[in-house]
Amino acid sequence: MLLVHGAWHTGHAWDGVAAGLRARGLAVAVAELHRGSLAADVAAAEAALDRLDGDGPVVACGHSYGGAVITGLPPHRIDHLVYLAAMMPDRGETALGLLADAPPTALATSMVGDPSGSTTTIDPEAAGNLFHAQLDPAERARHTARLVPQAMAPGSQPTTAAAWHQRPSTYVVCTEDRAVHPHLQHRFAARATHVLTWRSDHGAFASHETETVDLLHRLATDSRPDHPNHPDRTARTDR
Repeated sequence: MLLVHGAWHTGHAWDGVAAGLRARGLAVAVAELHRGSLAADVAAAEAALDRLDGDGPVVACGHSYGGAVITGLPPHRIDHLVYLAAMMPDRGETALGLLADAPPTALATSMVGDPSGSTTTIDPEAAGNLFHAQLDPAERARHTARLVPQAMAPGSQPTTAAAWHQRPSTYVVCTEDRAVHPHLQHRFAARATHVLTWRSDHGAFASHETETVDLLHRLATDSRPDHPNHPDRTARTDR
């Protein structure tokens, strides 16, 4: 299992999900991004794959910008792609370009610094409601305290390969997301093999940790499209 965090986050975002998956006997690798370019972030995710035991393909889950990263992974190394409120670009598309073409959200007004410049941060007063509106105050503060500055260059660099054209994928639409507009997520979901809908904020890895662990465990243990437990393309999980 490969877990890839989003912009302004670190691998710690996945601590709860990773622990839950490991408790169920799965090997888990967590990529650490912030390498300065989309290509370098994809390489970091592939290096994390190298740390997993075994040589077979794995399930890769990307959150937010992390979806652009898993999209660029070599298809032969991936068994299933999972997009959790994530960017799902096609070749030639950029994360920032896709966001610009979508209805506006609170993300733009929460960024500190010029998005066209080198680095931005998230206003600490806005971060909790932006990413984790469904968490209690203590948990919200714990997650937002781990946010870091984000280089903006990767968001404007086009995707050069799209693994979802060759590998099965599941898109999780988070209907209460205040960062990546649900309308944009539905556009991405139309590209996916399977679709789930959760009543989740942007940080579904935290507010819907159990559901995330259940989904990833199910896909990792049996990802055959005809398996009865595999998410159906028309399935909707309203939570």
